[in-house]
Amino acid sequence: MTSIEASILLTPRSLAEALAWQADPATRGLPLAGGTDLMVQWEAAARPVPPRVLDVKSLPELRGLREAGDRIVIGAAVTHGELRRSALIQRRLPALAAAAATVGGTQIQALGTIAGNVANASPAGDLAPALLVAEGDVVVASLRGERAIPLRAFWTGYRKIDLQPDELIVRFELNALPAGAQEDFRKLGPRAAQAISKVMVAHRTRLVDGRIAEIALALGSVGPTAVRLPAVEAWLVGRAPDAGTLHDVEQRVAAAIQPIDDIRSTADYRRWVSGRLVRGFLEALRPA
Repeated sequence: MTSIEASILLTPRSLAEALAWQADPATRGLPLAGGTDLMVQWEAAARPVPPRVLDVKSLPELRGLREAGDRIVIGAAVTHGELRRSALIQRRLPALAAAAATVGGTQIQALGTIAGNVANASPAGDLAPALLVAEGDVVVASLRGERAIPLRAFWTGYRKIDLQPDELIVRFELNALPAGAQEDFRKLGPRAAQAISKVMVAHRTRLVDGRIAEIALALGSVGPTAVRLPAVEAWLVGRAPDAGTLHDVEQRVAAAIQPIDDIRSTADYRRWVSGRLVRGFLEALRPA
């Protein structure tokens, strides 16, 4: 029997039952939905196998996609495949749909969930930049009630999140793409599919009279967590995406991030390509 098989699998019938179990240290388990990250980490001994695993995949309260005014509500157990195929996500959160399409292969997309990707807290997590530019919240629940945590604050460090032991991620509430705005996502990896990224970039931008009125820029694989670039965003507001802006923004993006050298890439390459990707986004902006 492997150490994975020695874990006790808990299968709650409702969210209320799951939260009750999580409230008691004697019955608390590590939440698992798709398992596409956790199973690999356990098999490779990169993460200790917990004594109990809480299977939340089938809880109806964690399912579903819907529009609520100017927000999109996504259940924690919604898969990458559902995000990729959803007409609502393609229309109102196109960067997220594009990011979900880059997660592993078809089998991974069919199993892996948005909450699992976020809770794994990898700086190379494919969904993180697209989520950050949407300026949304992670909603978590316990027997004490719910709390909404801005995505910017949810990742507190390398593979660390703002989640208490008795809490579960239940949904995401994201700001839909406003009228007249544009967004996109780009992942650069060693091959076209099933690759961990060297760099990921997402943007959400609104032009008015040919100038940038609003912009959000987020990058992954360039620091301990995915990051927004507030100083670069503030500098871009009011500027036209002309040759001078395109030239300068490359340098500013490269100076704003703190990548590392690792097996996938060098820090210098990540700085250079991050600037080029942001420049490419601005070059592709269409007049409103």
